[in-house]
Amino acid sequence: MTTVRWMRSLAAPEDIGALVAARCGLTVTGCELVRSLTNDVYRVRATGGDVACKVYGAGRWSVSEVAWEQDLAAHLAAHGVTAATPVPLDDAVHGTALGGTAVRDTTVHGTAVHDTTVHGKAGRGKAGRGTLVGTIDAPEGIRPFTVTAWATSAKPRPPWSDALFHRYGAALARFHLAADSFVSDHPARTGDPLSTLDQSLRWIGDPMVHEVAAAARPFLTGVVDIGVRHGDASLDNIQVTDGGVLLWHDFDLAGVGPRAADLTGAHGGAHWDTVLDGYTTLRPIDTGGIVALRVVELVRNIAWHLRDKVAMRGTESVGEGWVDRELESLRELRDRL
Repeated sequence: MTTVRWMRSLAAPEDIGALVAARCGLTVTGCELVRSLTNDVYRVRATGGDVACKVYGAGRWSVSEVAWEQDLAAHLAAHGVTAATPVPLDDAVHGTALGGTAVRDTTVHGTAVHDTTVHGKAGRGKAGRGTLVGTIDAPEGIRPFTVTAWATSAKPRPPWSDALFHRYGAALARFHLAADSFVSDHPARTGDPLSTLDQSLRWIGDPMVHEVAAAARPFLTGVVDIGVRHGDASLDNIQVTDGGVLLWHDFDLAGVGPRAADLTGAHGGAHWDTVLDGYTTLRPIDTGGIVALRVVELVRNIAWHLRDKVAMRGTESVGEGWVDRELESLRELRDRL
């Protein structure tokens, strides 16, 4: 018999809602899929406040790495940097059958859902009782899942004023300052720019990309100010409270690396000086290698669109224009190295 391998599966929203109800002790009134790409994010509506359930793609991050991310989110929430507070999974909840046969672990239509065990002990987080990460035995492999409070504030909206970008720079500095005191029992994700560059280039044949990457390489060896960075510090991952406070969310690309890389998206834009001024009102930052770090980010993005996204969405996704835009950005950087 021919074995068919799965690239990615998608859980039914009603089963995710039942899972969250069983594991978090919540009264769930509904569940909807919000987005699905690398990870699947569900909004679970519950009495007392909605929560987000994120089901991570198989083989992307280990359970330990997701537990580190959840510890980071709990730490940042305690410092007022995020409202996406992790919701612990109840260790005592077992034997619940959700559309499947009752077994020791929760099942979702016959798919086992387990507690997380890391380094021989339960992956207990700092947010309270229970674990912060569970796993689902999906057809394509083990998929970690987490539950966090649903961030109710809105994203920033136009007009894109200098005042907003000044607050954005300050909010990023607050993230980095809060992360300085972060510790976790779980191993941190690490991001070495040179390794990222080399791994990404393997999937790109365009000579121009290799030319620009070669020009950037010497500037990456002297990058300083290594620490916990957000990894995707765009306005898309900012929410604004009613009081005007900017809060961060979506930490699945966070890790230890050059913190200046969090500023690459703003560098060279119309509001760059304002962003930098907002940031440096709270902490200094060395931006000497920022153009080279931007090259690494663009090359990584191109490789992701050519390889990872094609695996999930098919070759038609290349025609969406993302690769062409990133290539054009690289051409613009070529003369600035």
